Amino acid sequence: MKSLKLFVVIGALLASWCIPALHAQDGKGKGGGPGDRLKMMSEALALTDAQKEKVKAIVADEAAAMKALRDDTSVAEDARRGKMREIRQAHAAKIRAVLTPEQQAKFDEMGAKMGGGKGGGKKGKKDE
Repeated sequence: MKSLKLFVVIGALLASWCIPALHAQDGKGKGGGPGDRLKMMSEALALTDAQKEKVKAIVADEAAAMKALRDDTSVAEDARRGKMREIRQAHAAKIRAVLTPEQQAKFDEMGAKMGGGKGGGKKGKKDE
């Protein structure tokens, strides 16, 4: 249950980063793109240059996967939300794998703060 809660929190964190970025790419909204997300994570987690390169690739891959899913009109809205959640969770796990244990703790803390305030939903609060 704790790992499910962790994925929900990380998913909410990534959603709060990805959705504005995706809208900005389409010119629909303000907010930063994957580069801004990388900069924020780099500063918050004190990423090394090697980590920055790895995280940059992961963030770019996630943005591309989300855009492809959003552009796929054959996917029903409920299925799309589920697939977006899966994409966010998979990429969060990839980012976590690049981090040191100390950075992972900070990453998880960042996710908890973001998930608790925005988009935490029922699942994020239920499994304590």
